[in-house]
Amino acid sequence: SVLSMSAKMAAWARCLKAAASVGLVNLMQQLAEISFFAISLAVFSYFVAKRKSLSNGGIIVALFVGASTFILGGIVSYIVLLAFYAVAETATSYSRKKIGKEHEQRTTSNVIGNSGAALIALAFGQPIAFFGAMAAALADTISGEIGLLSARKPVLITNLKEVEAGTDGGITILGLVAGALAGMLIGAIYYLVSNNPIESAIVVAAGIVGMVVDSVLGDVFERKGKLNNMQVNFIASMCGAVAAVLMKLMF
Repeated sequence: SVLSMSAKMAAWARCLKAAASVGLVNLMQQLAEISFFAISLAVFSYFVAKRKSLSNGGIIVALFVGASTFILGGIVSYIVLLAFYAVAETATSYSRKKIGKEHEQRTTSNVIGNSGAALIALAFGQPIAFFGAMAAALADTISGEIGLLSARKPVLITNLKEVEAGTDGGITILGLVAGALAGMLIGAIYYLVSNNPIESAIVVAAGIVGMVVDSVLGDVFERKGKLNNMQVNFIASMCGAVAAVLMKLMF
């Protein structure tokens, strides 16, 4: 009947209107995310260039890493990357100021060592591996920087012999606690987006695993010239990524 046809057409119209409304909301969200990405990347470039905290090559690689992270992992992964840089840079500046040492310029190798494993995780579609890698990278960075402020000398992780501050493979209680807290920060971000306490705890644990692996590699290989800092950082963060995946499978 005509009335039945009219009712169907009205229903279709309401569906199309609702779909258009949802599509518009999604489009606006995407535009907002892209705008945030572009503006934050520009601010980052200006900030690091002005402070000279990254070499020119390091800036180029960092921009590539940022763009790749946004494309592969979306806005959440990109925010994790920004959080890593902000916290790591703040800790480094604070610790170097406290001990009266100049903040050395980071290079391409630093960027690759800290973000390479995380990018690989995103390329393979493993978000928890990405978070595990970033937790490991941040935990290690914060452990090393805040550990410089320890009143007690660091000890080598393999034999507990006292060494000078800054020695590869040296650990302090203060540094380990600070590193664990840094891992918890990444775990907290994961919880906010996943609402999964078990997987969030896995991310934290993965960060601690990566931090410990970095210290062991630093003592056994880097201190003896068998591995460089970039290789140690990459392997340690990759261990964090792998640990996160394995623990997720177990639990």
